[in-house]
Parts: sequence; C-alpha cells; structure tokens
Amino acid sequence: MRITPLRAVALTVAVAATVALTLTASAAGAESPATDLPAPTNTATIVGTGTGAGTLVNVRTGRHAAYDRTVFDFVGGTPGYRIEYGTLVSGGTGDAIGLAGPADLVAVFNPAFAHDIDTGASTFPISTVLNPQLPTLRQIKFGEDFEAYVSAGLGLADRVGFRVLQLHQPDRVVIDVAHQPTQPFGSEATWLGGAAADTVIGGVRTGMHPGYDRLVFDLGTAEVPLVFVAYRLNTSTLVVGFSGQNVPAVVNGPRTVDFGLPQLRSLSWSVYDNGTASAFVTTASRHGFRVMVLYEPTRLVVDAAY
Repeated sequence: MRITPLRAVALTVAVAATVALTLTASAAGAESPATDLPAPTNTATIVGTGTGAGTLVNVRTGRHAAYDRTVFDFVGGTPGYRIEYGTLVSGGTGDAIGLAGPADLVAVFNPAFAHDIDTGASTFPISTVLNPQLPTLRQIKFGEDFEAYVSAGLGLADRVGFRVLQLHQPDRVVIDVAHQPTQPFGSEATWLGGAAADTVIGGVRTGMHPGYDRLVFDLGTAEVPLVFVAYRLNTSTLVVGFSGQNVPAVVNGPRTVDFGLPQLRSLSWSVYDNGTASAFVTTASRHGFRVMVLYEPTRLVVDAAY
C-alpha cells in the first residue's frame, strides 16, 4: 500500500474584488485560486480576531479538489470568530438546530450583524437554508443575529479537518472543510516513515466516523519514524509498530486503553529495549484499514473499517 503524506499549510491571501449584495449558493461563487490549497487537517477549535464590526451580506460555497469552501462576505470589516465542532442553537430559544449530515461545524461571529444597525433592515436573512450538497458540505443554516453575534452551522458528511482564512478587499471569512479520504481500505501490511526520526508518542485518540473508526497517534517529532501496520496472523488484532533512532522509545499516556467503538475496542503498548514500540489494537473483526500521515502537528492516522 503506497502512502502519500498530506501537509497542512497556513496561508493568508489578499484578493481584490467587489462585494455583491446578492444571496448565492453556487460553486462559481467561491473563488478558486490558481493554485489550490491542500486538504485541511485540523479538527480543533479555531479562534480569530477580526478587523471590525462586520455586516454579513452574502454566503457562497464552492467545491475544490480536496475540500469544500464556504465564504461569508462582510462589509465594514471582518468580525472575530470561533469555529468548532458542536451543536448549532437558536439564539431566541436555545433549542438545537438540526443540520444535514452526521457532523456539525459551528461558526460564531462577533461583533457581527446580519442587519443594518441604523435602520434594522436585513442585509442577509438568517432564515436562509443553503443545501450545496458538495462532497463534504451538505447544508448551511443560521442560529442567530442578536447583540452583535451571528452564528451559522455547517452540516458535514463527516468530522473532517477544517481551516479558517480571513481575507480582505473585500472583507470575508472563509471556512474550508476537507473531503473525506479517497485512499481505499485494504488488508496489506503497510510501511512508511523513516528510521532517522525519533519515536515520541504524545498520546492516542480515537473517533467514530460513518463506516470506520479512526485511531490517531500524536507524535512529538516533525517527521515520522519507521512505522509498520498489519494484522497479526489469523487474528483481528492490528499491530502498529514504531522504530526510531532514539533508545528507548518514548510513549506517553497509559499502557492500556479501552475504546469501545464499533471496530476499535482496545489498545495495549509494548515498549522494547531496542528502541521499538508496538501498539496492539484489538478490533471487532478483521476488516480493511488505511494509514495516513498528517502534519502540523505530526500524527499517524489508522482508519479501521467496519
């Protein structure tokens, strides 16, 4: 199985354009740069400081090669923002607002308005529901326009990596959500990385996705040590072996972890005197798996299908 590492890149772009005070939801509406960005890999909360009190005037969506893009157009500056996985709620009632797709990405802008603060006239109707039906981005709804807060929810096909860009001329906040991995699941033993890097495991995390469970090894090095992933002979136990140049290998966290997910059940570590370390991952059944390396921060991802 051939593995192609993916690198996340931070980018700030200034593009001159004219704000169109028109509601759109088309692929052509979200600009595509001449050189596309790689798929984002971050899933943690992103908080940003804006340039002023922004008035929302338009929302656009578009499909890119490795991600789907949502553009929030503002006038008067870009507001501050907090983007995270969670539940979109109604500002008036506090009730949860359902979105298409199993994962909801919530954006809260402040100070921001979806109306003219002098006249009260709407600049963007928050009752709007957009259904772009892109590979990852399925739906957009809005939760509130109240006391300088505007909230929106992005209904996604899966809990994927995302990034936020704050762009100007015109002012806009961009949210990119990655497409799901296209790498197929298989049962072949997989080798990747290189022995020149140290083995430093900062921790282990898991997550349940539609059709597969994800196991993430957080690495404390910029590069990946030599890694081997395969099922043990005639068993449903996945072995994830690490071999770096440091002796002994560093494995932080408990030596035994219970997951209780549909496919991933538990993990136990063995750390050897020769500098290698192996994670023995108990699964519910012997199904396909795939292995990926993600960067910034560096982590090894093992997806186990069910």
